[in-house]
Amino acid sequence: MKYVIISITLLFMAPVSFIPIAFAQFTADTMITHMRKTHTILERNVDQVISLIENNHTVEALNLLEGMDIRVNHMNSMFDDLVWELSNQEH
Repeated sequence: MKYVIISITLLFMAPVSFIPIAFAQFTADTMITHMRKTHTILERNVDQVISLIENNHTVEALNLLEGMDIRVNHMNSMFDDLVWELSNQEH
C-alpha cells in the first residue's frame, strides 16, 4: 500500500514539476520570435532612412529614426528579459 501511495503521488507531481520548465521555454521562444520580428522591422527602417536622406526628406527621416530609437530601447529591454528568463530556467 505504501508503494501505491508513493506511485500515485509521483504520478500527480510529475506534470506539476514539468509545467514551469515548459512555460519558461515557451516564454523564451516567444521573446526570441518577437525580437527577430523587431530586428527585421528595424532593418527595413534603416533602408527607408537611407532612401529618405538621399531624397532630401530629412524631416521624415528624423521621425523614422525617433521611432527606431524607441524600438531599439524596447529590443534592449526584451533582450535583458530574455537573459533573465534563460538564467532562471532549471537545467
